[in-house]
Amino acid sequence: MTGWLCFEGRIGTLDRGRATYTILPVPAEIVAELEAAGARRVEGEIAEHPVNLALTRAPAVEGAFLWTGRSLLDRIGVAPGAEVEVRLRPARDDAVDLPEDLAAALRAAGATSPWEALSPGKRRAHLYGVDSARRPATRARRVAALAAALGGGAR
Repeated sequence: MTGWLCFEGRIGTLDRGRATYTILPVPAEIVAELEAAGARRVEGEIAEHPVNLALTRAPAVEGAFLWTGRSLLDRIGVAPGAEVEVRLRPARDDAVDLPEDLAAALRAAGATSPWEALSPGKRRAHLYGVDSARRPATRARRVAALAAALGGGAR
């Protein structure tokens, strides 16, 4: 499968205890094509915003979905209940896109090699911490802390 799979989806909510999560259900026919291609992660766009996300299943949700956390929704400029245009395909590899602010901080701290030595999953976990910041000052602080930790050899 090389082409894009496109659909219009609605950002939904998933209430679990005191927490409310935001998700984007993926239509069954799209899931079937992605899974037939062996996709566990997908890349593409949600409302013209680039994404690389895991195709997820959970007992509380019928079918597969993508997690759409608050930081992603803030960047896209939508709220739960919004309809969004989506285009997806299987992720081409385990590449993890590095935001420019973090790339610059890693270079300045001499931490590019330690970053590249991390597994894709660990890179995504670190990026989630950076990307989930709601304020620019918090993001800058997290970027600096990550670069310093990797520059000092911590993983």
